[in-house]
Amino acid sequence: ANWFNQNRGIVTACRLVEGDLDELASEVDRLHAEMDEDLRQEGLEVFSEVNIVGDFESGAVNVAQANGIAGLQSNTVMFGWPEKRTRQERLLRIMRSVARLEKSTVIARLNWAAEPGQDRRIDIWWRGKQYNGDLMLLLTHLLMMNTQWQDARVTVRSIILDPDQHEARAAGLAKLVAETRIPAETEVVVKPPDLTVAEVIHQHSSKADITFLGLMIPEPGAESESVDRLVELASGLNTTIFVRNASEFSGELLG
Repeated sequence: ANWFNQNRGIVTACRLVEGDLDELASEVDRLHAEMDEDLRQEGLEVFSEVNIVGDFESGAVNVAQANGIAGLQSNTVMFGWPEKRTRQERLLRIMRSVARLEKSTVIARLNWAAEPGQDRRIDIWWRGKQYNGDLMLLLTHLLMMNTQWQDARVTVRSIILDPDQHEARAAGLAKLVAETRIPAETEVVVKPPDLTVAEVIHQHSSKADITFLGLMIPEPGAESESVDRLVELASGLNTTIFVRNASEFSGELLG
């Protein structure tokens, strides 16, 4: 989150503690101090807050709805990738709720074991639907403002099933990249009939340092199926950033 911030916005790290407020209120100051010390040791200049919530799911939505500083409301909610299956499904339910609040969701599945090479690669997969491509490119732009990533090679790819769609999809990718002025290559990939979409993505992005993938909001009750899909996609990749944009990006990227 700090990488994406680049002093262009405000990052608040939120710690949610499940329990009874009357019983845990006296612990808030201690937990807040511990959190601030952890952030200080990491060298992160972000705001922090501790919230006592009855349960994580409704608590996360309430905190996201109320979060803001000096009249500025947060527009993006970011989570790490949990290990437990029930918590993975819970994140997708939270995403559906915050989307109704017109807030975007970012889920970061970090792979710290895969150290970026000297020639760093960022891959973006765009489905041509919704506005996830806009936000993925914006986040890539902010990431490349870091010295560690400023020379990264960026490729925006899109998968099609029908070769006759190639020209139209290529034009869409070119327009998307041109509007954001990011130095990126584009590639339209025709899916072979004997490979799944996940296998195609793995073939092209298994060596990318960071891969951006769009998130679709599952129908209520379909969270388990969606988690299966996300696990399948991410299992053959290094660090994966799933993005669900709440609305079309408007404006210009600032150099």
